[in-house]
Amino acid sequence: MNAEDQLRSQVRAALERTNISQAEAARQLGLSTKHMSQMLTGRATLTLDWAERIVALCGMRIVVLALTGTPDEAAA
Repeated sequence: MNAEDQLRSQVRAALERTNISQAEAARQLGLSTKHMSQMLTGRATLTLDWAERIVALCGMRIVVLALTGTPDEAAA
């Protein structure tokens, strides 16, 4: 699973945990329900900016951790 897929999964989970439908989130953000659905299913790009806006509706925020070192060190 790549980073965008992981982000998409977490955004969907945030909506589900707070009982906010995709349609309601789309309405509040001024998006079409079709575009919201496409972003959350991978048929359209879910940018970090849109992900932040969506999870903010859920009273949450996104935290990005920057890893240092080499990939080999991170796997150890």
